[in-house]
Amino acid sequence: MGKIKFTTTIDAVREMLRESLAITPQTTLKGKDDKAPPPTVPTELPVSPSDHAATQLSTQKPPVEDPEFIPANQVELGKSLDSLSQLVPDDAIEKFYREFVKMIDRYVAEKDDLEFGD
Repeated sequence: MGKIKFTTTIDAVREMLRESLAITPQTTLKGKDDKAPPPTVPTELPVSPSDHAATQLSTQKPPVEDPEFIPANQVELGKSLDSLSQLVPDDAIEKFYREFVKMIDRYVAEKDDLEFGD
């Protein structure tokens, strides 16, 4: 499968915008009003990048109920914590989250201390 050129995608978006702008208050049942200025599409479209988390429709639940289970990597840790978080009651979520963030901060600080020999 070939790559889609970025300019082709922008051209397609511009064409969709032109089509959507073609139906304006200046459009009559017989067509466009000749006195109305033609709709314009800006040459540069605003793009707002944002962080996204990778998601999957389904994933195997880690065996968190097994006391011997320990996640082997960050991906397994994330899935395990997601599974365990389902057990937290709604009225305890804020406290749980704040304590979890403090715990992460503590482990990051300990790692930094070990790396810098403090």
